[in-house]
Amino acid sequence: MEERAPSPTTPQPSSPIGSEETADAGRSRRNTRAATAEQGGAPSAETTPILSPEQMRPILTSLSGGAKKPKAKEREVYPGERHKLRGWLAQLIVYYRTVWWQNGHDEQKIVYATSLLRHDARTWITPSAEERITPAWDNWAGFKAELQREFRVINTKGEARIRLKNMKQGKRSVTEYWNEFRLVASEAELDDSTGGDLLLGGMIAELENGWGASIEEYEDLETLAQWAIRKETKLATVRHIQGSPSTKNIQR
Repeated sequence: MEERAPSPTTPQPSSPIGSEETADAGRSRRNTRAATAEQGGAPSAETTPILSPEQMRPILTSLSGGAKKPKAKEREVYPGERHKLRGWLAQLIVYYRTVWWQNGHDEQKIVYATSLLRHDARTWITPSAEERITPAWDNWAGFKAELQREFRVINTKGEARIRLKNMKQGKRSVTEYWNEFRLVASEAELDDSTGGDLLLGGMIAELENGWGASIEEYEDLETLAQWAIRKETKLATVRHIQGSPSTKNIQR
């Protein structure tokens, strides 16, 4: 029997869920997406490459509105004093990390370090800068090695011990004094007893007397330094209380 076309006013019956028509439609959509991917469209999840952290960094930086590097403080100049070379190079290393130069960037590192050389150090670099002689380095590691060879301390241990004997706290805080003392002491190879005597001997008289009246004992330099820092804080608190107007009125 010949079928007649449905009447415009008669709704076409919908295909039941899970019928062959529904399955065919789903397969058609999947085939279309696959064909689009093959023709250069968006890759499927299975073919999406996994990005490394280095590749993700510029993407995340762009999405966050640009790079937000910590502001790096300008480094101190280096005049060629032997006992200052180690600390100056350490500051440079920290600076290079701050500006993300820890890997590579050899030329930038050398140029920046060269710009900070003064006096004897500038005299040393001048022939190479003027291209009168061929530099003995071709990367940052080589430049640093030559700088250390030229300006390193000759007798590291002996000079460090002399510096410790002459080092005084002065008007500095204990923390500032201890930081310098610890840096130099790392080259002096002292035992804790000798180092403790030198550290205490360089402190202000108020702290020396305080240690003499104390029953505490120190096992190492760090323990003694931390005691001195706490003691300095207590003394400063007492001076502040004694110097306040309310305290003066009570004493009168």
